[in-house]
Amino acid sequence: DINELNLPKTCEIDFSDQDDLLHFRLLICPDEGFYKGGKFVFSFKVGQGYPHDPPKVKCETMVYHPNIDLEGNVCLNILRWVRGAGLVTAGAVPRSPSSSSGWDKGGSWSVC
Repeated sequence: DINELNLPKTCEIDFSDQDDLLHFRLLICPDEGFYKGGKFVFSFKVGQGYPHDPPKVKCETMVYHPNIDLEGNVCLNILRWVRGAGLVTAGAVPRSPSSSSGWDKGGSWSVC
């Protein structure tokens, strides 16, 4: 059940359409490291070929990272995709929380 997700306090997930669990956004607010204090939004589109095909992941926040291009496309190699097993771990994605939410009341990103 989606309500039983045990996300780190540094992450929030947003399903804009509660009936579509294959499309969602993830807000990551690091509390340590180089990206501390930042708020990063990633969109996920999981296709019908999952778990044999990786999801499409895009960083909606402009950020300099060697595995994110200028259009926000995330190099899925950093996500350690294992064919058939799906997403195993996110190795280079910034991690951590924030005391205040980065989502506005409509579930979309707001600039803080």
